[in-house]
Amino acid sequence: MAEGEGQRSPQLLLEGNKENTPKPEENGVKNLTKSQVGGEVMIMGMTEKEAAAAAARAVAEAEFAMAEAEEAAREADKAEAEAEAAHIFAKAAMKAVKYRMHSQTR
Repeated sequence: MAEGEGQRSPQLLLEGNKENTPKPEENGVKNLTKSQVGGEVMIMGMTEKEAAAAAARAVAEAEFAMAEAEEAAREADKAEAEAEAAHIFAKAAMKAVKYRMHSQTR
């Protein structure tokens, strides 16, 4: 991951690739009017204020999870780079050992 790439806000990540984002209708999402949302919320036993607070908590949890995922991706990239460096070092060490063994048999 490039330097500073993980610094984007979750909102920018959500807005990032609009042309490849499916339309809500394609995923079975319905657009509801405010009165329909209020009715749905009341059926669930919540007031609109409670539902708004729950939605805000859900958004905050999602943003936190996204930040954790980005950190995990950065750590995975670092571990991959370290593993690649170790692999290259091991190959070089094996060549050196083979060269020494070949030189000593002459």
